[in-house]
This record gives sequence, structure tokens and C-alpha cells, in this order.
Amino acid sequence: MKTLFLMLTAMLPLRATAKAGRYRLVACLAAPCIVSAAVAAAASSMTSGQSFNDPLLTPASTSSLAERTQLTGIAAAGKRLVAVGRRGTILMSTDEGKSWTQIPSPVSADFTAIRFSDDEHGWIVGHDAVVLKTSNGGMTWERKLDGRDVLKLVSETYDALARTGDASMAAIAEDARRAAAQSATPGVLPYPFLDVWFSNSREGFVAGAFGLLLQTTDGGETWKPWIERTDNDRMNHIYAISGTPENLYLAGEQGMLRRWDGTKNRFVKVDGPYEGSYFGMYARKDLLVVHGLRGNAYVSRDGGSQWQKVSTGVMANIVAALPGAGQDLLLVSQAGHVLVAADGATTVKDLKAKRTGEIYGAVAAGPRTIVTTGFNGVHTLAVPSF
Repeated sequence: MKTLFLMLTAMLPLRATAKAGRYRLVACLAAPCIVSAAVAAAASSMTSGQSFNDPLLTPASTSSLAERTQLTGIAAAGKRLVAVGRRGTILMSTDEGKSWTQIPSPVSADFTAIRFSDDEHGWIVGHDAVVLKTSNGGMTWERKLDGRDVLKLVSETYDALARTGDASMAAIAEDARRAAAQSATPGVLPYPFLDVWFSNSREGFVAGAFGLLLQTTDGGETWKPWIERTDNDRMNHIYAISGTPENLYLAGEQGMLRRWDGTKNRFVKVDGPYEGSYFGMYARKDLLVVHGLRGNAYVSRDGGSQWQKVSTGVMANIVAALPGAGQDLLLVSQAGHVLVAADGATTVKDLKAKRTGEIYGAVAAGPRTIVTTGFNGVHTLAVPSF
């Protein structure tokens, strides 16, 4: 029932979500990022009485059509490209996206994002709070965390903090238990992780729905919940985490922006330029770009103190910001626009790239080549000259 509910509600620009006995409207990135794509299978199972297969205990099935299934994320690991998507699909290309091979996955949960910290070490995150790790460039993957582990971690951590007298900590633990009680899989926290960031092979974060944030310093062997360290009392979804160890940022629902403050050992609020949701970020030493709903994108050159709006000229959600030639930046929209931002990254030119359907992720792959993932699978785009 959980899968069907999420899939149906995701088709609307806004969805009503039950949280701690109350309802609130939260912005949602179309179908892929928060929502499972298995509506047909869920409906069939409910009507036919078929037994439920736990996606955290069921390896992904193989298919000759895997590269045409719904794919949500993609990342580069040296000369390899790895794409992920629905029902545990993992694909690899070693020829800049010309051909793809399906890689075995230990779970069949829907994946939302993938990222590599170097050519060998990478991470996949997804629904039911699942986290996978590779140490060989994506050739094999092992589960390092899932919704059962996270439920236990959150409950134990915040119950202990509540015993020190902070009632808000008890509410975090109770919210997690309530969500797990409503999950289709008993004892599993069903929140999805939506992004992952690692500074090296051992130290990093996973972030997701309802303010979920966990940290590891030992390559995923152990984790610590950091929900209370984000100044996120409304428990807004965290869609993106990006930056450097010294300048690390969170971005999310309803204009949420946070910056790591090492002196306070927490993420602190950044006054952003926009109250809509941010779905992604691009960060380098001299530039921070946040992007999201309805073609909105903003740049800052001083760590978020001042912002300039990027005149994208499109109304589609911006789903990726990629480095282009030199200091240029490429922005990719959900509708398939490929925009090059020059002139201080505040004005853009539409490159009129070939449309391939709804896009959910993109990565640069070789000179003037972008590989995208989306509703119709994976596609390679030749970026026109500019």
C-alpha cells in the first residue's frame, strides 16, 4: 500500500504527507526522486493476493531492457559511468554511454542517487533508507545500511537524548516508529535517502526525507544520526548535499539551505533567495549554485551571503548542474533543456539539444557529451557547440 500511495501522490505538483499526526504540503520532484515506480506491480499484488517480497532482502532481477527502465541517478567513476533506478537497477558503461551492462544488486528497492568519492569508492542510496557501497569502481556492491538499521539508530539515539530532558528528541524517535508502523515492510523505516556525499572513502553523509541525515567516519561500518544538527525543526526533506569538507551545504524543501559550521559542529541556516524547493547543488571553491522548481537557479560567490538569479528562461525543474568547458556551467532541465551558463553564471544560452523524454539526472562524459537518466532510461546527448 505504501508504494501505491507514494506513486499516485507523486503525480501531483504538491502532495499531502502525514507526519506526526498532522498534514503538510511538500514540494515534490515529479515521479522519480521520492517515489517508487512500481505502481503496476503493487496494484497487481494487492488484487491477486500475491505474497510480498521484501525489497531489502530480494536481489534485483536482471533484464535485457534494463537500460530502458526508469533511471534516476548517474555518476562517473574514472572512465566508468554508473546509473541507478527503479527496483534495484544498476547499470555500467565503459564507453561513455554507448553500451551498458547490468550489475548485480543485493536489493530491489528503488534507488534515488549515486555518487563516487574517487574512482573506486562509491555509494548508492534509495527507498527504505537503503545504502550500498562499492570499493571497486562499481563492479560489485554491498549493503551498508537500510531502514531496519536506521529505525534502530534513530530510536535509540533520540530516546537517549530525550532522557536528558529534551522533549523534541523524543518526538523524532516517535515519528520514526510511527512511520515504520505504517510501512509495507514490518520494522523498516520507509523514508528514502535522496542524496549522498563523501569527502573520501571513509567520511561522509547520507540525507533524505523528513530531515533524515546520518554521518559515518569509518566507510559505512557505523553511522550516527545528525537530524538535530540541521536547524530543521519542520523536518523538511533534504534533497541535496554538496561542497567540500570546509564548505559543505544542504539544500531541500521549501527553500531550505544550510551550511556546515565547524565551530558549532552543526549545519546552520543560510538565508536563501527562494522559498520553493531546491533539488540540487553545484559547488566549487569560487561558486555555489542551487537549483530546483520551475526553472529556478541561483548563484553565490560568497558562501551564500549574496545571491544572483540565473535567467534560465525555462519553467521546467532544473535537475542537474554540470561543469562545462573552462568556467562554464551546464544546466539540465527535467524537460530536456541543456543550457550553458557563462557571464558569471547568471545568463544562459539554450543549446537546443535533442530531447529524449523526461530527465532525472545527468553527468558529463567526454568532450561535449552528456549522459542522462530518466523516465525512458539512459541516453547519450551530443552537446552542440556554443
